[in-house]
Amino acid sequence: MLTREVLKSYLEEMPRGHIFDLTYALFGDAFPPGEPDPIARAALQAFARDCNCDLKNNLLEGRYELTRL
Repeated sequence: MLTREVLKSYLEEMPRGHIFDLTYALFGDAFPPGEPDPIARAALQAFARDCNCDLKNNLLEGRYELTRL
């Protein structure tokens, strides 16, 4: 199970330009209740910004892409 603390630690250690694929299942673990909850999505957006990452939703593959800036 992925926690926000573990995700934050990983994102902060990633090199610039690296992409972390956050599946919808992992998103639900860290930001319950997960997809398609708008409050969980907003929390992920704020979290990505705090971790200096760009966030994209890849609907076709069912995942979010967090790119380190």
